[in-house]
Amino acid sequence: MSTYINTPTSNFPESDPWVNPTNLLPTVYADVKAANGVPIPYTLPSTPDNPYNLHADPVVQPINGTSPADDLEAIFKSWHSKPLYNSDNPKHAGYQYDPSKFNYAELQRGIDILEGNPIPNRVYSGIPMLHYMAGSEVKKVQPIYDANGNVIGGNVTVHQIWFGQHIESDTAFIDPSAVLEVPYTVTYVVDALHRGNDDFSPMEMFFDDPDVLHKAVPYVMMDATFYPISDGTRTTFVIHQPPGKFWNLNYTWGWRRHPGRVEVMENARKVVMGKPLPQWETDVFGTDPGLDEATKEAAIAMIGDLSPAKRMWMAFKTLQQTGYNPPVMAEAERAFSQWQNRSQLPDGVKADPNADITLFYVNNTIYGHVKGYKRTQHHAELNQWHLRGFHLHVHLINGDYFPHAYTLVDFGGMRGWENTFQSTIPLGGDGPWFTFGRDYWTVETPAPILVPAATPPAGDAIPADAEQRMEEASQPPNVNMAEIEKVKDIWEGKFDPEGKTWPKKMPSPTLDEPDGEMLGQHDVYITLNYEPSKRLRLYQFDPLHHNQAIWSVH
Repeated sequence: MSTYINTPTSNFPESDPWVNPTNLLPTVYADVKAANGVPIPYTLPSTPDNPYNLHADPVVQPINGTSPADDLEAIFKSWHSKPLYNSDNPKHAGYQYDPSKFNYAELQRGIDILEGNPIPNRVYSGIPMLHYMAGSEVKKVQPIYDANGNVIGGNVTVHQIWFGQHIESDTAFIDPSAVLEVPYTVTYVVDALHRGNDDFSPMEMFFDDPDVLHKAVPYVMMDATFYPISDGTRTTFVIHQPPGKFWNLNYTWGWRRHPGRVEVMENARKVVMGKPLPQWETDVFGTDPGLDEATKEAAIAMIGDLSPAKRMWMAFKTLQQTGYNPPVMAEAERAFSQWQNRSQLPDGVKADPNADITLFYVNNTIYGHVKGYKRTQHHAELNQWHLRGFHLHVHLINGDYFPHAYTLVDFGGMRGWENTFQSTIPLGGDGPWFTFGRDYWTVETPAPILVPAATPPAGDAIPADAEQRMEEASQPPNVNMAEIEKVKDIWEGKFDPEGKTWPKKMPSPTLDEPDGEMLGQHDVYITLNYEPSKRLRLYQFDPLHHNQAIWSVH
């Protein structure tokens, strides 16, 4: 199946943004004004006098920086005759498995790490690496009252862990119902574990005033801060937010390991294609997927077998039955290596040689590949796109056993962006060189582009079998969605965060179920009639399961 999109044309003069960025706006050191001219409080993240304008000095304390990757790696290394074994180093080929070093008890520890079960003496305890719990990770902003019982604010606390290419969190959704008309705060407890140092940068995305426009119109977004965090530390930020009625989502990204290092907290009140966002998770994984062992395994079964995290999990389960088993142990180690790098496609998935970008949805996240781009430990870049008129081809593959979707959002290329932040070099930060400051966002895909679910194999998935299924899969008829402006009007008019006016079915492609055992596929062709912003070319994500399913391109 294919979808064709032709975006609107930018009003800025055509110019290469790496030479003369005409979409770079003059910086205005004031809160953004809503459609009625009234300033929206707490929408100025940085000023010359106060580079961190939305929060006081954070509290920093030392912690045990051991990460889930560290503990999993320790299990794998313990299996070898020499503990410094590295499967990626050819010189270590002789460091063979040692039956005497196989520790059966450690298998359950590996399972506990992946499932998010309690782990003693670890700050990451309870946060799963298998992404099946988002439907139960919903937090409400707790209101604060004055002496007369009026709501004057509120707060919600979220916990994040940063390591390698990962940002994992205990919060997938926030419900701002109690503070729609008043500002509030988000308390971020940010644990930078081993290989987690970065600049903490929650990018907050807002609508214009829905009380004025009577619909949810995309407006402004901004890095609320850009503050350095260091390995082995817990940094607690209390960040001021505008009134809840403006809020769309918070996208936390780490530029040092981007696009892999990303995480989103969505608005629990939002409704997409007739369902509140948390329901998209609970319909797949259940309302309480951690209730008991059977419920948990049923939920994890919805994750595709080609997921590196699930491959590790299945290997540990198999080893609990077979004991020492070198082929299964080797598969677990290979999966571990691939789990740590979302800028490469894992085993069983091949990039489309005709596509600019291939995205693979699995484990409720996205792995990606940019054609011709070799620096997989660096920012993914689409260097071909500098000027309007670029024809983008994205090939979408779904390895999970439930539907995913694709949405493309522009971060200021179409409508402009500001370089608001000040230099924070004296504080150990990076200042204005990587932040957005503020930008004005646009949705370039008029409706969620669905990617059909994969068909579970009859037995355990073998990567070579998946490749064969992809090659043999027939392509359904094309769907042309050329009337983008008409559909976009429907999107804005019906996208009510309260879910009161959303139609039962959005105008979107109708996808046949895949035939036989195969991965779901969809090709998207987009003509980009604007220049990108210098900070980010493409923000690509799953609007139905957003939390970890993001793959951005610089």
